[in-house]
Amino acid sequence: MIVDELRRLAPELRVSGGCFSHWLPHPRHVAPAERQRLLKMTERNATAKCLTDLVASVGLPAVEPARLDSGNRDWPDGYTGSVSHKGTTVLAAIVPTDRMTSIGIDVERDAAEDLSAIPGLDAAEHPPEVSAARRPVSLFSVKEAAWKALNPVLGCRLDFPDITVSWLPPDLACSRGVARAVDIAVDVRCSAAVPPWIVSVALWRR
Repeated sequence: MIVDELRRLAPELRVSGGCFSHWLPHPRHVAPAERQRLLKMTERNATAKCLTDLVASVGLPAVEPARLDSGNRDWPDGYTGSVSHKGTTVLAAIVPTDRMTSIGIDVERDAAEDLSAIPGLDAAEHPPEVSAARRPVSLFSVKEAAWKALNPVLGCRLDFPDITVSWLPPDLACSRGVARAVDIAVDVRCSAAVPPWIVSVALWRR
């Protein structure tokens, strides 16, 4: 299960999430014009549930952190976190700021979209432990996680080409490396152990 893989990948974090496709009625019971609206509503509701469960799991009131004008979440004082979803699959993570200054998580599906036109996905940065077919989406996921961790810290516009990734020696458990932007380096980890999913984490402690 993908949420268990995130826990294994980043034991420093408190995690919630899962697949909420069972919240959707069968497509034959929904008018075609309504399907996209219903999917978006389910995504929002699933994300809200994951976030309220997550906040409650650390002993705080079960309230979904509001989204700020910047797009970042307004995490409770003393905590930082991250959320990612792909369709009705949602992952969320939280950690005290005395353990981590900033984090980012990301979940992707193999071959969910064509990544060839996205700048900043240099083949030289592909994670070596991942099979060749899965490397582009793995690098995309790692850079997305790194972007989420770096963006609120740097407070400036940041694009994938601004983030460079270098990998550490092979690790049987996952791909591990460092993502850098401006003058900050964050620890990144990526797992492709639960096909068709890719899950990535970026961790930074000042």
